[in-house]
Amino acid sequence: MSEVETVQAAVDEARAEEMASTETNLETGMPWPLLTLMAALLTSVAFTVGLIAIYHFWLARPSAGFAVVDIASVVRVKEAEFTALLSRPEVSDKERMAAYQLVSRMGPEIERAVGELQKECACTIIVKSAVIAGVAEDLTPRLKEMLGMTARTEERS
Repeated sequence: MSEVETVQAAVDEARAEEMASTETNLETGMPWPLLTLMAALLTSVAFTVGLIAIYHFWLARPSAGFAVVDIASVVRVKEAEFTALLSRPEVSDKERMAAYQLVSRMGPEIERAVGELQKECACTIIVKSAVIAGVAEDLTPRLKEMLGMTARTEERS
């Protein structure tokens, strides 16, 4: 073998070694395409987890749960108002008509107020007597306020 062929063989061998060393990571011994794939996979997983965390903590609105309303006490106060209007000694027909209108409007008023209350609290409202165990926020005072019942009205009942 001539000297030129020996040098050419040495150059070819050096190039082959250089090519082999660039195709693998010297620290891990893993091929570069596999490292690139793993980096892309980890980046996409981290990005997805980040987006889910952003949605969960800033955008998703947590459910408020349950609240209770004591409808029976509200109806008792309205019944007391009705009774007070009709139990006076000298009740005019106009006052009787007002009392009957009070009773006929009671159901729709309570239903409308409970609907507004549900929108305010963004929760499920349950009749207080239906709760067997557990704690839920009592929205009865707010319902009475929405229906125009004052402490003075409740004392008369």
